[in-house]
Amino acid sequence: MRKAAKKYVMIMDRISTVTGKIAMCIVIGMILVLLFESISRTFFNTPHIWSIELSQFILAAYFILGGSYTLMYNEHVRMDLFYHKWSPRKKAMVDIFTFVVMLIYLSVLLYGSWKGMAYAVKYKQVSYSAWKPSLIPIKVIMTFGIFLMFMQSIAELIKDVAVARGISLDMPGRKEEDVA
Repeated sequence: MRKAAKKYVMIMDRISTVTGKIAMCIVIGMILVLLFESISRTFFNTPHIWSIELSQFILAAYFILGGSYTLMYNEHVRMDLFYHKWSPRKKAMVDIFTFVVMLIYLSVLLYGSWKGMAYAVKYKQVSYSAWKPSLIPIKVIMTFGIFLMFMQSIAELIKDVAVARGISLDMPGRKEEDVA
């Protein structure tokens, strides 16, 4: 593996690890918001109009920011009728094809999220709910998360090309037996 490619993979893996761990902590915020709302509603009979929508925003941030981390550790759900029986080299070759398809999908998704974020910033877009929070923060987070998934997909493609070529990798998410 060329030095530049290996360096790129190492940097992306590090970035995905940091954002993944941040995403894990974000869930605590969602739990606290929902706990607050539950206690407030049950014991004090004072529901809040913002709690459910805020928890939805937190969940979206968790889901999007955790995507590159999940991809790095190869933990996404896949249809595994035949895949688990294949050799590491064959798995890598199939993954190369699917990652190319995913890169196309993520490119379209990134373009759409960028346009949506630009619209939200330009027009100071707010939610249609009674609370009317700004949608700019969640749209920025979503665009950033999709960008990270796109960049991590390229790193995974590099890893799979290395495995398909029989090059040993010392990277997270890959085991030594992944080299055929």
